Amino acid sequence: MSKGWTLCSAACLALFATAVAEADSLTMGMAGAVTSVDPHFHNASPNNSLAMQIFDRLVERDPEGRLIPGLAESWRPVSETVWEFKLRPGLTWHDGKPVTPDDIAFSYTRARNVPNSPGGFGGFLRSVASVSAVDATTLRIETPGPAPGLPGDLANVAVISRHVGEDATTADYNAGRAAIGSGAFRLRAFRPGERVELERNPAWQGGQVAWDVATYRMMPNAAARTAALLTGDVDIIEMPSASDLPRLTATPELRVVSAPGLRVIYLSPEVGTAVPAASVSAADGSPLPSNPLARREVRQALSIAINRSGLTERVLEGTATPTVQIVPRGTFSAVPDLTVGAADPERARALLASAGYPNGFRLTLHVPTDRYPGAPAVAQAIAQMWTRIGVRTSVASLPWSAYAAQRANFAIGVLGLGSATFDATSMLVNVLGTPDRTRNTGASNTTNYSNPALDTLVARAGATFEDAAREEMLRQATRMAMEDAAIIPLYHQTNTWAMQRRLTYQPRLDERSLAKDVRRAEP
Repeated sequence: MSKGWTLCSAACLALFATAVAEADSLTMGMAGAVTSVDPHFHNASPNNSLAMQIFDRLVERDPEGRLIPGLAESWRPVSETVWEFKLRPGLTWHDGKPVTPDDIAFSYTRARNVPNSPGGFGGFLRSVASVSAVDATTLRIETPGPAPGLPGDLANVAVISRHVGEDATTADYNAGRAAIGSGAFRLRAFRPGERVELERNPAWQGGQVAWDVATYRMMPNAAARTAALLTGDVDIIEMPSASDLPRLTATPELRVVSAPGLRVIYLSPEVGTAVPAASVSAADGSPLPSNPLARREVRQALSIAINRSGLTERVLEGTATPTVQIVPRGTFSAVPDLTVGAADPERARALLASAGYPNGFRLTLHVPTDRYPGAPAVAQAIAQMWTRIGVRTSVASLPWSAYAAQRANFAIGVLGLGSATFDATSMLVNVLGTPDRTRNTGASNTTNYSNPALDTLVARAGATFEDAAREEMLRQATRMAMEDAAIIPLYHQTNTWAMQRRLTYQPRLDERSLAKDVRRAEP
């Protein structure tokens, strides 16, 4: 055999090995940064997308939001205050040890008490009073009152192992030492701000997974994601920019899929009387004696000054739907008569004057640069609208990691919430609920908003089994919050993915990008 043939053989074998590796690997370009591998640290979509690969939940949701088996193969109410869940037999952790009901009880205790969490999962566990084992594969959850939404709530809380997690910190999860789940993938490496590398768990019982290796690359710049997809550097991207969609759609080698989403993009005003001094001042720049955003009329003025249709049509190029409420029209608990009207600058000025600000004031609007598609441009447009009514507004843009850590200090900022309960409950409990650790409400409330009447109504809704009655209570609570302008909804995102044509992915209402659900297209 000649030396030339040997070299050719080695090269061919290397190319073949590379082709095999590429055939069994998947690289996803992520718009948002994963800030932690700890599945209980922060209830944020990028973190949840990753957590759903490594950790399972007792109950899961399919792409259309329907409840499906997770660790539990079935569940039923035993009484108004007791639910019974049957676990799949033979469940194991990545280290081979069995999954037990005790692990689930431990998980629900820990998820309520993660130190330094910027927004946790306690709201989904407000109906869990106790968890007990009937036998090795049966557990019962007692609730303090009727809890018809319990299975849906538990679809949002990852289950971790007691034997690994009992003494583990968030840093231990990020280092990989505690990232021992039962999910479709095992953690190979976590490089904050750069990538997460995963390898397939052959013992997973949740279905077939096409990829031996999956990599989540954090690519906050939309243009960079598009370029990486066009060059084949990544296989699939989430949240392509509206301006790139025509090119991506017209490229024969690519596939684009989308679906209406549940995420509402909204403005989150600080309603406490203390002045966020770095973000609010009088019209002449001098200090103010109190926070103007504490006045409902001011928040209402800011809301009605916004041309929502203009934002979605011109700034977002049709990739969102304007709204003035929490969930999209047609969704359970959406309020039929809360419709988007035209902006009304004159009325906005009158409301400002009646609130004691005839000359307006100065305001800084904060926005994350790398979390919501088009959000920085949206913020700039809103700043111009507010400046026209006398609220001289500047925009401060921050990377999501810094924004999430500092948002409690902002006078007003851009945020988004994908309603994980698939109705208004998630927003009403976690964002607008009065912060109360004993009742597990207000876990993501950083604005000091509190309305005891709203809290009572939402609690009543959560204890009502009859759908029509529960929906009407949630609608009443939504009206109450919107009249208060407790938040200022702007629009609902459309969820979009672009990928190589050899792949398929069913678009999800909850916008999660799940490597385990990406498939090879039929030839």
